[in-house]
Amino acid sequence: MPQISWMNAKQKLEKPTKVKVFNFLEKLQENDAIPGLHIEPMQNAVDARARTGRVDGSLRAVLYRIEVEPGGPLYVYIGTYEHDEAIEIARTRVLRVNPINGVTELINASASTPEPLLAVARDGADRVSVQAEPASAPAVPLLVDRGYVVDDLTSELGFDGTTAAALMVAPNEEALLLLGERLPNQWQQNAVLGLAVGDSVETIKTSLGLGAPVAPETTDDTVGEVVRDVVTDDGISAPLPPARPQSITSADDELVASLQRPASRMQFTLIEDNAELRRVIDGGDFGAWRVFLHPEQRAYASRSYNGPFRLSGGAGTGKTVVLLHRARALAARYPRSRIALTTFTRALSTALDRDVQRLDPSLERSTRLGSPGVLTSGVDQLAVAVRDSASKDDWATAMTATIGHAVEGNVELVSNDFGWLEALEDAGVVLPEELATTSFLEAEYLQVILPNRVTTGDGYRAVRRAGRGIALDRARRNAVWGVVERFRANARSLGRLSWAELASVAAAHLGAHPGERPIDHLLIDEAQDLTPSQWQLLRELVPVGKDDLFMAEDTHQRIYGQHVVLSRYGIKITGRSRRLTLNYRTTQQNLQWALGVLEGGSFEDSEGTVESAHGYRSARRGPAPELHGAATPGEQFDFVADRVRSWLDAGVAPETIAVLVRGKKQASAVVQQLYAKGVSVSDMDAARGMPQVMTMHKAKGMEFSRVVVFDVTDGVIPSPWALRDKTGGDLDDAMLRERSLLYVAASRARDELVVSWRGERSPLLR
Repeated sequence: MPQISWMNAKQKLEKPTKVKVFNFLEKLQENDAIPGLHIEPMQNAVDARARTGRVDGSLRAVLYRIEVEPGGPLYVYIGTYEHDEAIEIARTRVLRVNPINGVTELINASASTPEPLLAVARDGADRVSVQAEPASAPAVPLLVDRGYVVDDLTSELGFDGTTAAALMVAPNEEALLLLGERLPNQWQQNAVLGLAVGDSVETIKTSLGLGAPVAPETTDDTVGEVVRDVVTDDGISAPLPPARPQSITSADDELVASLQRPASRMQFTLIEDNAELRRVIDGGDFGAWRVFLHPEQRAYASRSYNGPFRLSGGAGTGKTVVLLHRARALAARYPRSRIALTTFTRALSTALDRDVQRLDPSLERSTRLGSPGVLTSGVDQLAVAVRDSASKDDWATAMTATIGHAVEGNVELVSNDFGWLEALEDAGVVLPEELATTSFLEAEYLQVILPNRVTTGDGYRAVRRAGRGIALDRARRNAVWGVVERFRANARSLGRLSWAELASVAAAHLGAHPGERPIDHLLIDEAQDLTPSQWQLLRELVPVGKDDLFMAEDTHQRIYGQHVVLSRYGIKITGRSRRLTLNYRTTQQNLQWALGVLEGGSFEDSEGTVESAHGYRSARRGPAPELHGAATPGEQFDFVADRVRSWLDAGVAPETIAVLVRGKKQASAVVQQLYAKGVSVSDMDAARGMPQVMTMHKAKGMEFSRVVVFDVTDGVIPSPWALRDKTGGDLDDAMLRERSLLYVAASRARDELVVSWRGERSPLLR
């Protein structure tokens, strides 16, 4: 029975064509001898494996047949084209193993002249035609200036001489990236991105897994893989490369083994069944993450770690993708284990749940904490589940140990900032101006008192306040504690508990009953926004051990809570922390603009070290962001209406357009104003087929093809409300969150980004 390996050629197929391709490949999987398929060898083809097959009267599929015995042949599907184009591709392309780096690649054997590539490299123009009079190149081309030589590209990375010559004369980064886009193989495109940002040759090779040959080892009689673990010095248990199947013909042995390499699997994937085939065909670019992973992503998804692991990376670098694939890998490695995927909000956890189903509908799911399978849930919902599973007496004991008393009867769960103004007014204590704010008191409670389970004045006077910025002597601590006592007394009398308190109590309960830990492997998305109480809960949910905690975070996207150092809460990640730098969502132009917003801020990661934005690069290019300053509010609304209308008139899918605003009132105003100008938009979650208007906070974790970041005006961003009553370190931290919020908003755009303001632009844009 034939097998199919799909090459990701990024073809844009219309829906009727997708149906025909699916039907063709479905029949091919059943029997390649069906007469209607017309699987035919090519006359005078440069690769004897080349075949074409009949999709319909005018369309033909390009295939390469690899002999695999027993089990039937393996067909590598390249794409579907009009008849003459398919014939030309099949005759002139060679499917081979790159002799230097071992990666499977498709090359054009007829492209012997470097002139088309050189023309692009010389001037960076968006064309591939030969110039009669090539523009003169600068004295020192980009790669030469950075110290690369031709041998680096050919003997080390595996570029052919023609391509290497063109890369070496590219005058600047723009021309180099343009040339990289024109290269036919994914490993080449990624390697050019590394060269463009100045990565060393060894860094590029390591990132893509280029070079080292795959050692033979006996496996099942299939085109499968065997993964064996070795423990490295940094405590990471890394998979060895997949071994080569032995039961295949010697002529195709090397090619089959090469298809299994991580760098090859960026572009080629084995289709295991019809359901997977349909997902690949229907996925398009937005769904490619389900199948085609960068070698680094695949490694982080599949490796075992001897303790907690932290994966960081900028917006759009695929951290969530790694978590999803890791959930599936853990389920395969540890059958019937209890795996949980969690994140900061219920909305984001719903998105995670949807993507788990899209990734692998056959994956065993769980709907209850503590049961086998993959559970997706918000952190707060995990705390509620722990509460509901505890006995009444045990829960009361945990509450007393955490907040000094037990709340009787039905408990109302409230936000973490609720009740502090009331407590400040009722306490009757005198506090200095910088302490007499609800923002300071809430932060002190969340960062110091609650995670340290302080229940008495003596305990508060003795506790360390690392990272709080404002020093407190004994008298000031006494005054602050007086407000905290009133806060807790009010909450007790009214039957209230904050979400942070709930997490702390749940953590205390699990800590007192270690045998009741309900999760074996815990995966955490958007980790930068979690509070200390939530981190304590997450640590207690899963026993310490191999593959216990895996965290994905971006310090630059922290838009909610304050900075947290994980080691203070029993989570040691020293030596087990890595960073992703390749952006798959936004264009290079949009990415650079978004990163520019971060300049001027100093961001610390969860290890307490400064997090740099250096080295991020995008796999895509597009137009520069459009910046528009309006004189009046009305002029700004007119501009946004015109821009959204122009996208709709150009055929952009309405639901892929977003207008992002700072606050909810602004969202309502934008909807009303654009409607009055003849542009229908929606701020409702359930709206379909319409451009979306939403707050920047709500857009977290989402992506759109076109984005307007609206009203980035002085006095709007940073938000005066978000900075109100804050002083010292709390004010500095709030300013960082405002900067991060603008970065989050800008990085939602895949293709086009527009930024508007009225009057004076925000100081964050200066």
